[in-house]
Amino acid sequence: MIVFADNDILIKLAGCDLLIPFCEAIGNQNTDFYVTSSAKFAIPKQSKKKLKIPEAIQQLHEFMGRTSAIQDVQPQMDILDTLTETPDIEGGEAFLILSAYNNPTCRLATGDKRCLVSLLNSSSLSEITKSLSQRVYTLEIAMLILIDRLGYEVVNQKVIQRCVEDMVLKLAFGETRSFENAVECLSSYSSDVIPFLSDSHLIKKL
Repeated sequence: MIVFADNDILIKLAGCDLLIPFCEAIGNQNTDFYVTSSAKFAIPKQSKKKLKIPEAIQQLHEFMGRTSAIQDVQPQMDILDTLTETPDIEGGEAFLILSAYNNPTCRLATGDKRCLVSLLNSSSLSEITKSLSQRVYTLEIAMLILIDRLGYEVVNQKVIQRCVEDMVLKLAFGETRSFENAVECLSSYSSDVIPFLSDSHLIKKL
């Protein structure tokens, strides 16, 4: 299984020292991850700004060295144009969405839920929306998967020691937080994109 991943989710997971555990949790080797060609250059630069620990930067750098760049999709520029013309769907995310759409057995990993919400609300993209059903990992569902595989205490401690900023992680985890709080918080922030999510059974009905 191949996963097409955006910059944000890779940086956030690396900043929690949970990137490799996430890969292992979903049963993938690092070489199964694909990123946009621009991400190959952007992520190393972004990691130096967003990650505060050299070890996390180095781990992400090594991970990126094992990813592959997505090939061009020139024959489908009309679909790509429709995606980029949709509010809150930027070029990089559009390219990842189209790549996942073109490969029905693959998954999409994104830290940008706004683009997913916009995709759900766009009738002209209903075919793509249907295709991506249960094939998307967001940061929130990734954390729920990690809690399920590793246990809450392990994940909570890693997030407490994170070297990256994220409001949802701040609200879901911490010294005074609990398993119940984490699951409820992550589920709440997942509620508007549930049709897309892989492992959606982990989301608590609120």
